[in-house]
Amino acid sequence: MKTQNFGPCSVIDCTNTNVKFRVITELAFEKCHKNQMLQKYPYLEIGRQLCHPHYCKIIEADYITFASRVQALTRVLYHRQHQESADLELDPMKFENIIESADPQLEGFFKYMMNLVIPKERSAHSINEAKKSVVGLCYMMAGLRNKFVNQHKLEVGLYLMASGATWDAVDTMSKLGYSVCANTVESFRKKVQRQYVIKLEEHFTNHKNRLHVYNIDDYHAIHGIRRPDTTSTSSANHFATCVAKPVLESQSVLLVHNNVSIHNPANIEAPRICWYLIHNYSGIFDIPYFERQLLWVSQNRVTNEPDRIDALMVHNYNDDLEKRREERSMEGLKLVGFNEQALHSVEDYIKAITLILSINNKTQHLDNCVAPLVADWPGQLFVRKALYTKTPPPPRDIELFLPILGPLHLSLNSREHVFLVHYSFFEKLFHSVFGSGKKLAKKPRPWRINLILELTRNGWIKIRDKIIEKFGKTCKDLEYRTTIDLLDNIVPATLDIYANLFRAGLFDEYVETVFRIWTFALWWKRKNYNKAPLAFLSDVFYWKDTNHPFFNILRMHLPYFNEYYVENTHSRIRANTSPNATVDNIIKQAYVIMNHNSAFKDNYHKTRRYPYTLPALDLLDKKTSIFLLEYFQDLFYNRRKSGPKLKKKRQKPKVYHLATLGEDVDLRCLPTVYSSSYLPQPNLCDRCKHPFSEEDVMVLICGHGYHLTCYNRKCTYCEEFYKKGIFKNVKKFLERLEGEDKLKPEDFDDDENTEKEEEEETSEEVEGISDISSKLEAKISQIIFW
Repeated sequence: MKTQNFGPCSVIDCTNTNVKFRVITELAFEKCHKNQMLQKYPYLEIGRQLCHPHYCKIIEADYITFASRVQALTRVLYHRQHQESADLELDPMKFENIIESADPQLEGFFKYMMNLVIPKERSAHSINEAKKSVVGLCYMMAGLRNKFVNQHKLEVGLYLMASGATWDAVDTMSKLGYSVCANTVESFRKKVQRQYVIKLEEHFTNHKNRLHVYNIDDYHAIHGIRRPDTTSTSSANHFATCVAKPVLESQSVLLVHNNVSIHNPANIEAPRICWYLIHNYSGIFDIPYFERQLLWVSQNRVTNEPDRIDALMVHNYNDDLEKRREERSMEGLKLVGFNEQALHSVEDYIKAITLILSINNKTQHLDNCVAPLVADWPGQLFVRKALYTKTPPPPRDIELFLPILGPLHLSLNSREHVFLVHYSFFEKLFHSVFGSGKKLAKKPRPWRINLILELTRNGWIKIRDKIIEKFGKTCKDLEYRTTIDLLDNIVPATLDIYANLFRAGLFDEYVETVFRIWTFALWWKRKNYNKAPLAFLSDVFYWKDTNHPFFNILRMHLPYFNEYYVENTHSRIRANTSPNATVDNIIKQAYVIMNHNSAFKDNYHKTRRYPYTLPALDLLDKKTSIFLLEYFQDLFYNRRKSGPKLKKKRQKPKVYHLATLGEDVDLRCLPTVYSSSYLPQPNLCDRCKHPFSEEDVMVLICGHGYHLTCYNRKCTYCEEFYKKGIFKNVKKFLERLEGEDKLKPEDFDDDENTEKEEEEETSEEVEGISDISSKLEAKISQIIFW
């Protein structure tokens, strides 16, 4: 009986196993000498043996054909896919190392293929991109030789199906050898969906004691075909999406701790919020946000140099962006459920929450522990209504869920509303910076709003001190105070609330700025966000006062309590489904996206960059500074020309004319003082009514002015306005909780139907000026001559 030869191979450090071994004969030794292989392997002798791969490489070096190399490649890739269960490797360098280390016969094969198909005249970038195509070509050749080497072809089929290709189209690509057949793709998608449910249950079972943050949001298949008929005007679909993000550093938090529930028995407490306003935030909102930020920077609590491009893309949730790919990887996120349904009522949200509870019934991972639910306004409204009003009767475990204000939506809505309220000002700025022929939509896309607000802030910082010095400490001019409030207070606060404070985990600064932005929403009469922040503040103050452990969890792990995860999930689903996808296909694709390695698309899909580079942004900053200088120069000459437009003498004015802007505006555009009970008196202290002196005076960001000796660390008029606003809006919120179970017109703000910008992210042509810096310096030097 012939015994099996297990080696070893004579080549030093050879690790090949489960291969044939061949003896070095006299003829073989002569070939080795002829091929000058003994110089590299001087220790080889007649009678010793070599493994088959090394025999082919050393003895039969002249006889290794292209076909034998493709056969070896096929063998290596088959082994990786079916025996090692390895992921698809598409990185050219890693792919080359893998195949060469697996079989010496493949040494130099990848370089040979590159030289075969890539012209040397191409640029370095083009060559690097073409290398990716060579990797795909290698997988394709192996797949043609062995149909079971189909890892790459499966990815092609999945991509084709997600892009809207028909079954016939996928099958045609299969016959060409580029893809697996459509039936294989469909079977794989069904398998992924079945396995995902099992894996999800395993995850929660294995992480029973781990805190998870949940998001529930409404996904609109907005690129669905809109086809009017006799019963509806659109074929767009609605889905309820539920995702869970594990807080890896935190254990679960009990619902009740020391007989104190996570839920405030009084629901939202106006007196508690007012107490904190008076005792912890007294006078804070009299100071512009910019000065608070400078204080935090001086105390090393806040960085003054954030990543600018990153901040500008904060409301773009796509995964194909070049920056912040690591944060956008969604590592650890779990898709708990994705069902076809709307989220327009209490019943809808209860149905969505049932997705979590159905898993909890099997895993018991909640087990009387808090399930934080970060959501937008409807989520805040209807989950809180289910908790406190019990109508309609909610599931038994509804009390496990804790609705929390979504920082992303707070940031997005405040930025959009700043832009809408002060549209006339920003339109002038836009035309000055980008050209008078450019058109600015009434409601631009978030990326463009972010850009204009960011340019406004940076342009203002360059000239701020000079402008404030020129106008003096005593200036209470209506338009000047309005513009300073916008530039020094509103714009920087709305930019920082999420991008710089929340994401950095600066809890105290974040809570303070949530309170500040609520004060903006109060005089803006923002229907939802003059209420939602109050619920958040009431809860935070309640947890702090009762020493509930959830307060410290929130403080320590603030960035986890984010609805970015569901927004990114929606963006990924939208990018990986076609306009003609059915409901069933969208659902299957959602599970593939969340449970399947996206290396194929990441490797071949073109990444997008932000439309503007840092040097271009610096140029735009300076052009913005020049616009602001010219605007303030006009404003300087227009002092005391702005004022109220009175219809009746005894009636408090509600409309004012701004001379420099050339517009009539309502109270939403003006500082807090014009919404308070006491209007400012020019050149007089608003407490003692005596004239100002330049040395002993302070004009607050709200617009009221005091002698230093009269200012008792707070503006009493504005504090009273805030207190009344707290009680009024808490009462309205509680009344709304007792009201209808569905969304009503009053739940939407007046700007919902404003015409929106449709174009994608494309940079405007920057009308550059070669000596823009010198022009700016010249403009600044002229301030003293105004």
